[in-house]
Amino acid sequence: MAQYSVLITSSPFQGDSALRAYQFIQGVISNGDTVDNLFFYGDGVYHTNNLMLNTGDEFYGQDAWKRLSEQHEVKLLVCITAAVKRGIVSDQEAQEHGIAQANLSAPFIQAGLGEFFTELHNCDRLVQF
Repeated sequence: MAQYSVLITSSPFQGDSALRAYQFIQGVISNGDTVDNLFFYGDGVYHTNNLMLNTGDEFYGQDAWKRLSEQHEVKLLVCITAAVKRGIVSDQEAQEHGIAQANLSAPFIQAGLGEFFTELHNCDRLVQF
């Protein structure tokens, strides 16, 4: 049984990368392997923005990532630096900087690159989308 980490660097607006990532992860799980974590980095952090709305006519990754977390205990790690640079903030950052509303919440977890690299030691394969 293989253990995977998945690195999401493409934005939700960039073609069908999110859908392909989700289908890949579903295949890994149905094959009996595990996905330990998804790490959202660069423009991939836009997947975690709670203020984005589902338009109904395309794949909406945020709901899919949340289902993966709930159903298969996949950690959803968000690069804190990449997120803050793109205006995606937790309750803590919102309070510290006087922002009215946070747009990052559970099950997404802020993490640094160091934490992600530590997680990589527990997996067999890394796949990037």
